[in-house]
Amino acid sequence: MKNIIIAIVLLVSTHLVAQEYTFISKDLHLMTEVEMIDYEVQFTNDVTMYDVEGNEIEASQMGVLMTSDNFVPEIYGDKNHEVKAVVFRAATKEEKEASKKENSKDPNANFVPGSFATYFTATDITGKEISLKDLRGKVVVLNFWYSDCTACVADMPELNKLVAKYPDVEFVSITFDPKAEAEKTVKTNAFKYKVIADSEDILIEYGTLAFPTHLIIDKTGEIVFRKIGTFIEEMDDKIGILTKK
Repeated sequence: MKNIIIAIVLLVSTHLVAQEYTFISKDLHLMTEVEMIDYEVQFTNDVTMYDVEGNEIEASQMGVLMTSDNFVPEIYGDKNHEVKAVVFRAATKEEKEASKKENSKDPNANFVPGSFATYFTATDITGKEISLKDLRGKVVVLNFWYSDCTACVADMPELNKLVAKYPDVEFVSITFDPKAEAEKTVKTNAFKYKVIADSEDILIEYGTLAFPTHLIIDKTGEIVFRKIGTFIEEMDDKIGILTKK
């Protein structure tokens, strides 16, 4: 995931130390921060991921590892600067402290309304096609989540209340979880949003790093609200204002 990986590498790259892993091909090299930025390196969770013992890590665990202070991703690429493997190693004490310091900052402080939503077309887990372009003229609420995110799942009952309260608003949730995993989660935890699974590309486009992330898009397509975390009351107030316009 381009935006997600670059954000994390910028935090930890000064501490990266090349290690020899027998399970990593000799044709690959540990990629540097400069290389990743200069070549606009992209990374999706179909890239093989390992722990330091060479055991493969399930793609569904990527979100947990990416947002944990306890692990550091080492990115390995080929001569064409394409990511071919990722090794998650234990973070050092210094890296943990640096990560916690960075994470203690308000993740919502830098949002400034004014940018417009990027159009996407995708199929939800019921097989229905959703086109953001076709929703122009309506208020749209996007929710980015994944199944192992405790806060994401805990939000669902309150988010369902918003869906019931605003029948003219389009509520769409987006997850990188495989379809089967997303279906299992929403079967256990009722979620009235339209659910789009296997959507790493949409997460990349919207630069989603932390979960849950909520976006509200007005009738003109402008992103007027973006927050990481639980902000149900603020969302309710914002949606209420927008639906009255």
